[in-house]
Amino acid sequence: MRLILRIVGLVAITAAIGFGCKKQEAPAGSSVQVLDATKFRPAFASAPPETQRIVDNVMMSIQGSDFAKARSDLDRLSKMPGVTDAQQTIIKNLSDQLDKKIADIANAPK
Repeated sequence: MRLILRIVGLVAITAAIGFGCKKQEAPAGSSVQVLDATKFRPAFASAPPETQRIVDNVMMSIQGSDFAKARSDLDRLSKMPGVTDAQQTIIKNLSDQLDKKIADIANAPK
């Protein structure tokens, strides 16, 4: 009998915790810009060391939420000799995403 009461009690507590926790949603009308850089680093896997250093800097800046620096490094990367058209496309895509992210942050309510 005690075992049944304990099980019922644990189920009740678990249910109460589960129903009491609500995921906070973004306010209506706001959009969260998520950056997709999954193709960025692989596109430069065979690039020269100097180019890979800039790629690493871009990724570290994104991870550190320093989006302006990441955007600046992308501009620098796009002007480097030897960057292919496919790499330019990936740079442009990530640059556009960063521009939107920076705009979202600038327009966010304070």
